[in-house]
Amino acid sequence: MITTFGILLIVCFGLAAPSPRQSGPPAARSGDDLVSQPAIDANDDDSNDGVRSPPAVASRTGVTAVLSTLDAPPPGFDGKSRVLLIPGRGLQGWRGVAVEDDLDGWRVDEKGNLLAGPADIETVEPYRDFQLHLEYSLPRTPGRVGVHAAATWIRLHDRFRIEFRNDYGRPARSSGTGSVLEHAMPLVNAALPAPGWQPVDIYFRGPRIEDGVVTEAARITMMVNGVLVQNNVSLTPSEDDESAPSESSRIILEGCDVPVYFRNIWIRPS
Repeated sequence: MITTFGILLIVCFGLAAPSPRQSGPPAARSGDDLVSQPAIDANDDDSNDGVRSPPAVASRTGVTAVLSTLDAPPPGFDGKSRVLLIPGRGLQGWRGVAVEDDLDGWRVDEKGNLLAGPADIETVEPYRDFQLHLEYSLPRTPGRVGVHAAATWIRLHDRFRIEFRNDYGRPARSSGTGSVLEHAMPLVNAALPAPGWQPVDIYFRGPRIEDGVVTEAARITMMVNGVLVQNNVSLTPSEDDESAPSESSRIILEGCDVPVYFRNIWIRPS
């Protein structure tokens, strides 16, 4: 016979059970299921992180399959496009940032889904002006909102850091999905619920340099889930950036301590 004390123990242990960890890449795009947005965390010290009664179904955000570039193939009419992640070829064309041969933790499955490892990796080839397409998936992080939610970053020219965060339904902000940190706040937060694949399209024009001096700043246009989040924004170098400017550089995927996935990465240099 179960006593009252026994029932209390069962309830307590049930509440303390950890949430299931994402075991693999998602099979669908983000927002295909119903998602409830957690209330703002009392410990979240981000004053720019208020919650706006988000819709229960992602399709009501205005992001539709018509706008989305999910599964978009690289344009092949002129032969310039390059696939940066080819199923069955591992991480060919990529290398570690700190240690060239260190790709520890980064794994590509037979379908071309790339699981992020703990250290940063970069393309072997540098690029100047380009169109970059990638698709990412973040894990659900129940109870973690705002700056504490799951996130991933990519870097262009090793100085322009672009953020993608599990911040569906929250206001656009300077450190949220689609932001170029310390440079440009997104026009809108176009993130969809996690997990699920979310496409990103970046149109980047590298800086113009003469005699070691930047004569024209880099510029970026970006779409997330088919929605314009950066519109031909000028990326002026930071005053405290002491590194020498360069007209071309490698594309960096930053390491993560949570299960973040990438797929369908391709680039079309101009």
